[in-house]
Amino acid sequence: MKRHLLLAIMILLAAAGMAQEKCYWVFFTDKNDTQFDPYTYFDAKAIARYEQCGADLYDLSNYPLNTRYVGTVGGYSTEVFGESRWLNAVGVMATAENALLIEQLPFVMRVQEIVSEGVPARVETPVTSLDAQVNASADILTDQLKRFGGQHFIDHGIDGKGLRVCVMDGGFPKVNTHPAFQHLRDNHQILKTYNFPNKKEDVYGWSTHGTMVLSCIAGINEEGQKLGLATGAEFLLARTEIDPEPFKEEVWWAQGAEWADKNGADIINSSLGYGKDRHWTKDMDGTSYVAKAAQKAASKGILICNSAGNEGDDERWMTIITPADAEDVLCVGGIDADLEEYRHISFSSFGPTADKRRKPNVVAFGQADVANPSGGFTSAFGTSFSSPLTAGFCACAWQTHRDLTAMQMKAEIEKSADLYPYFDYAYGYGVPQAAYFTNELKPATRSFNLVQEKDGVRIAIPKVIKGQDMFFNVEGADGVLLGYYKAYPDSTGIKLLNKDFGQGKKLNVSYNGFYDSCPINGTGEEISVSGNNHYISGNDGTFQKIEEEGWQKTTYFQYDYNLYTNIWNGFNRHFAFGRRWMYGKTYKFGMGLGLDFNRFVAKSNHDATSLAHDKTILRQMQVRGELFQRVVIRLWGVNWDLGAYGGINATRRVKTIDNITWQDNMGQDLDPQPYNEKVTSLYKSCKAMNLFEYGATTRLSYSIQNVFNIGVYANYRLSDIITKQDFLIGSPANQPSPWSFGIEFEIMP
Repeated sequence: MKRHLLLAIMILLAAAGMAQEKCYWVFFTDKNDTQFDPYTYFDAKAIARYEQCGADLYDLSNYPLNTRYVGTVGGYSTEVFGESRWLNAVGVMATAENALLIEQLPFVMRVQEIVSEGVPARVETPVTSLDAQVNASADILTDQLKRFGGQHFIDHGIDGKGLRVCVMDGGFPKVNTHPAFQHLRDNHQILKTYNFPNKKEDVYGWSTHGTMVLSCIAGINEEGQKLGLATGAEFLLARTEIDPEPFKEEVWWAQGAEWADKNGADIINSSLGYGKDRHWTKDMDGTSYVAKAAQKAASKGILICNSAGNEGDDERWMTIITPADAEDVLCVGGIDADLEEYRHISFSSFGPTADKRRKPNVVAFGQADVANPSGGFTSAFGTSFSSPLTAGFCACAWQTHRDLTAMQMKAEIEKSADLYPYFDYAYGYGVPQAAYFTNELKPATRSFNLVQEKDGVRIAIPKVIKGQDMFFNVEGADGVLLGYYKAYPDSTGIKLLNKDFGQGKKLNVSYNGFYDSCPINGTGEEISVSGNNHYISGNDGTFQKIEEEGWQKTTYFQYDYNLYTNIWNGFNRHFAFGRRWMYGKTYKFGMGLGLDFNRFVAKSNHDATSLAHDKTILRQMQVRGELFQRVVIRLWGVNWDLGAYGGINATRRVKTIDNITWQDNMGQDLDPQPYNEKVTSLYKSCKAMNLFEYGATTRLSYSIQNVFNIGVYANYRLSDIITKQDFLIGSPANQPSPWSFGIEFEIMP
């Protein structure tokens, strides 16, 4: 009865899960019966931007939604939590049944579930305390700005004045009190704020991330050094992120971009992104709805800086995140915080996009000194900070050429980078340089020669420049990079052998600011690199690996020992290993196949009436399959599985250890022979255990670095192990315990 009750409870839980509310985009067919006056809706600065870039103020995307449509959909929903003019859509919470009803409405084009509830793959921000390491001299720039050559902007009095920057993030605690932003408060440079999750203007709380990000655009530390270059810009602060409501955030991101557009933003910094926790890599092709919103903002004259993401050290996700995948978004990757070396920082996401477009566009430090909302200043890591550092740079660069449109400025930012026109999927075009915009960038002198030889191409270096890295890549006829490398050359140069490489390829090389290219005319598919005393690092093409939508494989191990016993006076031992396959992102449907080994031990009471052995040992090896659903709680790195299993007992053995003597109830020794014969007969009748076994299983595990999970599990057996005969000890009810509890390790290859 208890077993059937448990099964019924599990079925009810599954049914309740299916009936739960979900998050949906609802797209309308039209904007009939709506009116729009851009001159009362838009800030004057927005109108000027539209006119400059040639965008249409009366474009239908600017018109409001039909309020009757929104109200009707709201009647079928538990919440309408966001609206997008640009997408002509609303974000709603509704049951699956009501979503079907909404889809039948005549003015609804389609309903699309926002499938993930995982925390967005924005950047991690490990924070370390920053000692009083700042030079007490009058040096006005931190290293993170020196890397841009920011002194050129300082010398020309360029600080982003006249530019309006919108920062979209998860909150801005202490921005209204922290000394890093005193100049912004004194000069009233924070013009407007809005909290989209809470539908109010207060943004000065919640996630500390936004405070750190803003300081990388316009902060000043206690020594008077700039943390960001755009200390003279105006700001709009939008809170669009909230934990743990991640599946609404892409709707709020779109709303935030529209709000920025309305209020005259020139630049949007988005140190946010949505990647492996809610999308497949194939989705990183500019087609997500948040990417469409970003692309729409760009078409209206806004320059968007977006973090490339922090998935660079996850081999299962070798691309950037959205909305950085949108064509006209300036995608910013990260490099190590070093003025001498030029190294990709390990976590920064690699390009290209899923459809092989070139990303990231540029890079900046992935480690930065930032304002600490708890007080003072700290150091933090992530492409979250390379993006705002670049956004501040963009504000200053645009100040020097206010006649340029956003897309023209994006192109100039790329041209200013120190590797341009060389490009690869780790560094993009390199780090933008201020001297380009102040007309102080010195033309590069030839630092190498490409010499075509019979068996390949030799990169000849007349003079090795200490501390200068050489970058080179091999490009296919379609413009897709087949491999890219970084070298530390010596005077012998570098030889690239083309005998096995293939026709129609192109070699691109950058060294000490100079760029050149030449064809490679081999006949195969691989490239060889030769030379003396130089060191090659890079990617031989595996960066093109794209995680396809399909089954994720893991290997698991389970073990428990004496963790639970029933009325048997003994103990159980269980060990299992196998392989699981899972499909999905945050809600994963899974199945598994493995081998289970069980050992059940029972000890008898020594009396003649029990006909019991002194010890009985049951052993079984079982081929077990399982079906389950995994819920991934990304906020805490926790996985919860609930499912059922079934198995076939491949081997079944019963072993007995006899007591030497038998006694009656008075404690007198008896002749053991008849009792042993009777027990042996009973042992033989119980030797065959049940062939099939089935039950329920649940697991709770913690994910460590997306490499392995460690957790606990519980299995509840709904079938009997032994046959319905008198067992060696007591009645047929005396089965081994149906429960097993233990620990589990799951490894993701």
